[in-house]
Amino acid sequence: MDPLTHAISGAALARAIPSKPLPRSQTVFLILLTMAPDADFILRFFSDTLYLQHHRGLTHSLLMLPLWGWLVYSLSSQRIKTQPIMPWLIGLALLLHISLDLITTFGTMILAPFSDWRASFDLLFIIDPLFTASLLIPLLAGFIWTQHKRRLGVISLALMLSYLGLVYNNQQQAITLTRTAHPDAQSFHALPLAFSPFNWQLIAKYPDHYARAAVNLKPGFSGTQLLFDEALANGLISTAMNSPDKIHWQELPGMHTVKNLDSLPGTAFYQWFARYPILLKQDKDSIEFGDLAFGGGAPGVHPAFQLRIHAHDAETNKPRAWLIWRNHRKSELTYTAVPFNWLQSD
Repeated sequence: MDPLTHAISGAALARAIPSKPLPRSQTVFLILLTMAPDADFILRFFSDTLYLQHHRGLTHSLLMLPLWGWLVYSLSSQRIKTQPIMPWLIGLALLLHISLDLITTFGTMILAPFSDWRASFDLLFIIDPLFTASLLIPLLAGFIWTQHKRRLGVISLALMLSYLGLVYNNQQQAITLTRTAHPDAQSFHALPLAFSPFNWQLIAKYPDHYARAAVNLKPGFSGTQLLFDEALANGLISTAMNSPDKIHWQELPGMHTVKNLDSLPGTAFYQWFARYPILLKQDKDSIEFGDLAFGGGAPGVHPAFQLRIHAHDAETNKPRAWLIWRNHRKSELTYTAVPFNWLQSD
């Protein structure tokens, strides 16, 4: 989830839970705390791929949550500690951050460091202005009706949960469309797309390929798309968006269908990172892979996190792997293992 929404959720928590209004400094403290787990962003200054390997890892782990809560409280000022409810608020603020990340598609290692499994409920796109607005509007109203600030804080959290109920219902409709179209598939999935809670990517998984499509459950409703630059909007959402009664399906080969895949650089890491890894291109000089979760293979989308392998690099004359970001920036992918591999027995 984007930092702004995390911050707003912290403000809602600070207003809704305490029976008496918190001092401004303590409210600011909770707002900053709801953003704190994303401090792992500092890893990006060392390496883009190191960041991907550990983002939403130890700082987002439910197993580590008691330790982080104790550490934050221990390092807090005496003014913070004088508030009896503050230990609970600290724990709730950290838990709220983890929960909001869980509902997006990126994946969160909630069992780190004992597992590198990345959990995701696939309910919201990474940025959802409508979801953010459901949290923000009651809080802004609190500056007008100051005597009802706590009640409006509760309404803010209630609207957040109501919005999640709406998108969950939409997700189940999207999964039903997938199951109806591909009843013989191994599994059925629906991932949120940008701008509207009614925009979904449908995915049916087969042994050797994926079938995918994009659907707007309420045709004609563009949501917040008009608020964004046209070039940006067109790069985030598939140009092949269909209505529920007329869905166009693509078939894309799975990454694992490539021969001698395990001998190629970067593939072990990418198969861990990518949730729906597909083969995009293969010739004598290079191979390209994408992830359906980040726009790979979708018509018109500028995908993120693609893997490109050069068969014979000009400098080394050996295969070389590159991670291609959404803005076409590339980072060499040298990792051969997944996170916490030291826990794995030989």
